[in-house]
Amino acid sequence: MTHEEISDRVWEAVSHWVEGRHEESVQILAELAQTQTPSMMYGVACGIATVAKAALTKMHGQQTHTSFWGIRTLDGSRPEDTVPPHHLFAARFIAAFLNNDTDTALALYQAAFTSKDPELWPACMHTLLAATGEAVLAATPGAGR
Repeated sequence: MTHEEISDRVWEAVSHWVEGRHEESVQILAELAQTQTPSMMYGVACGIATVAKAALTKMHGQQTHTSFWGIRTLDGSRPEDTVPPHHLFAARFIAAFLNNDTDTALALYQAAFTSKDPELWPACMHTLLAATGEAVLAATPGAGR
């Protein structure tokens, strides 16, 4: 599969999520995971985060070089103490991507991919896709359910 074909599949997966066709969206992600190398799947994660960045930029405007995206909880607790790991991965990966922090994004991906828990990495990728789909929905007038 070429980079362009993979990119098309990422867009298709996000589109399916936005359309409420979650199972089809997740199936595309699973097919990519079965056919692509770990480094190509990092590219898939970055592709998904690119869509999230576009949606968040649409909602919040272009951020200046002095801006920084971060993760906070509603109750002020440490995210590590209250947010499930796969949700925390998605939020942190998108924030790192928004901050142009490729070192952190790569470290997050590697930690999830090499985790001793075989369910963590697929859950992280699924949640990244879901969070991106929800960001697109939030940024698209009239797209609410």
